[in-house]
Amino acid sequence: MIKFTFLGTSSAFPTKTRNHPSVYLELGGSRVLFDCGEGTQRQIRRAGLSPSVSDVFITHWHGDHSLGLGGIIQSLNMMGKSELRVYGPEGTTSSVRSLMFAYRFDKRIKVSAKAVKAQKETKVAEIGDYEVFALDVKHMVKCLAYKLKEKDRINIDPVKLKKYGIKPGPYLKALKEGKDVKVNGVKLRARDLTYLKRGKTLVYMTDFAYDDKLAKFARNADVLISESTFLSDMGDKAKKFMHLTVHDAIKLAKKSGSKKLFIIHTSQRYEGDSAVLDDINRQKALLKYSFDVVLPNDLDSFML
Repeated sequence: MIKFTFLGTSSAFPTKTRNHPSVYLELGGSRVLFDCGEGTQRQIRRAGLSPSVSDVFITHWHGDHSLGLGGIIQSLNMMGKSELRVYGPEGTTSSVRSLMFAYRFDKRIKVSAKAVKAQKETKVAEIGDYEVFALDVKHMVKCLAYKLKEKDRINIDPVKLKKYGIKPGPYLKALKEGKDVKVNGVKLRARDLTYLKRGKTLVYMTDFAYDDKLAKFARNADVLISESTFLSDMGDKAKKFMHLTVHDAIKLAKKSGSKKLFIIHTSQRYEGDSAVLDDINRQKALLKYSFDVVLPNDLDSFML
């Protein structure tokens, strides 16, 4: 089960209601951040979440996506946590080293940094029952998209267990591992009593130039979180600054077969009006999509 909370949904400038970008993910007993904009640790408190974060995945080192990292490190230091792992594009190792040098941390916590090169989809981390993959995207600086994938697992079919009169027992563990077993002299085949449950997938993509090839990375995502800095009629400006419009984000979700799209990183110019929601509705007639498109607010939480 994945629970994700939007700590910040604005773009370069935070607003009265929208903080710099960050998404907090609860993965069983682990807590992970995608991006860490300024004010992230305060948003964690406002949302009533644990500040005990183990992994931070930075898309790129523009300030609106990374200025909160120093605060996270200081808080974890004071809490006496043992380690924080930071992932990001090329240059991440030196960026983290510079951050550690710039501030007078107690350095009780071990902060490790991993710079990721991902010209093709690349696995960068494994966190319990989850794997994180990255892919280079085109922006004004080195930038990554991330995909969180829950591992597939084999489940026991309770209907078939009942049909065969099989009661729960230690042999069920062996069946889930794909092994055939004998119970009371009867051979039980794993393939007859189990089924494969596909893991859920969440894709996080922000600050990048549109490219149809990215649809493959987000293929069949249960959740696609995508930036949409500009309205659809600002395509030229979006291309100039290597960002997406509402139209681009919805087109990408449709091409990828994503089941649900969350639009974030909206420009401050749309604060306090319905411009983005109106644009989403207009695109439904143009692109004829059938999936849900959500414009989340800061501190909104969802389950996957």
